[in-house]
Amino acid sequence: MSGIAIVMMALFIIVIWGGLAVALVSLSKHPDEVSGELGDHPELTSEVLGAQEEQ
Repeated sequence: MSGIAIVMMALFIIVIWGGLAVALVSLSKHPDEVSGELGDHPELTSEVLGAQEEQ
C-alpha cells in the first residue's frame, strides 16, 4: 500500500470515528426526551399524549 493510501485511510478512519464520538457526546448532553420544539413541557406526559391520540 502506498503512503498516500495509508494517509487517506487514516484520515477517513479519524473522520468516521470522530463523527461517532461527537454524536455520542451530543446525545449524552441533549437526550431525545428534552430535545426539540416542545422539550420537557410539563403537559407532555404519556397520559395526555395518549388521550390526544384517542380523539
